[in-house]
Amino acid sequence: MIQPPAILLIGAPGSGKTDVTATYTEAGLEVFVLITEPGGVESLIDGHSRRRLSLDKVHWQTITPAAAGWDAMEQMVQTIGSQSFEGIQSLKSGVGKDKTRVPAMNFLKALKDFKCERTGQTYGDSATWDHSRALVVDSLSGLSLMAMALTIGYKPAAHQGEWGVAMNFLEQILLKLTSDRRCFFSLTAHIERETDDISGATRTMASTLGRKLAPKIPRFFSEVVLAKRTLDKGNAKFTWSTADSQADLKNRALPVSAELTPSYAPIVRAFRERLKLSSGAPPSAPEARPVPSATPKVVVPNAPLTPTKATA
Repeated sequence: MIQPPAILLIGAPGSGKTDVTATYTEAGLEVFVLITEPGGVESLIDGHSRRRLSLDKVHWQTITPAAAGWDAMEQMVQTIGSQSFEGIQSLKSGVGKDKTRVPAMNFLKALKDFKCERTGQTYGDSATWDHSRALVVDSLSGLSLMAMALTIGYKPAAHQGEWGVAMNFLEQILLKLTSDRRCFFSLTAHIERETDDISGATRTMASTLGRKLAPKIPRFFSEVVLAKRTLDKGNAKFTWSTADSQADLKNRALPVSAELTPSYAPIVRAFRERLKLSSGAPPSAPEARPVPSATPKVVVPNAPLTPTKATA
């Protein structure tokens, strides 16, 4: 079986990571999005609206980390105010773990049987979907918070062993999502500057739990892309990069360039070409490569909206 690509899209807030999900729809795929952060649904709808795309084949479910209730916050204040750092770390169980494990469990349930918030329909186990569908997790930041909350609840600080438990759980989730599937998969992530333990250099990596986990994450993905937003004569310019000396990026379907048009479509086309070749069909004529110095044609996330045929 030729597995569809898994893409890790990293970038700063506002770099268009959620907006570009609409390019999966443009490529003819049915899209399923698990949103772990506030505002994700709005960005998803707006991205389709700007491209004049229907939401008929776009489905989403929102699962955010559990926010502490007032009682839990009061207990945290009492703990912080009365305990030393060592005492807090040595607490055997987190505050409110009965509540903080719920988002992680709901995340797994959504992957086992995805229920669309827009339509109310269920679509079964994501591991059984074929390459006519794409699964997007937006984003790793929310998933990381779920993993830590699952481990320590609302405890104010974690000891080293608890960090290891949370990181191992998150690593197992990523392994499952990238290996046991037949559909396209994308994970968005914010970025941080972390020190590489091997080289000692400071590099741009996916923001997650601990600096030891961040360098491992790219190995799960066939494409690791940096989303960027810059100013060009006072206007926002959105690009993708597969060539950045400060980040560990990967590309198989995309060309090596620091000035790519933000779109999943070339990755989808490359996979379809692989399917043709595996069946013995002759290869398609190669696509013309864009001139590197040309300004990419992008959909600006702050542009006026155009109503879609379906709404949330």
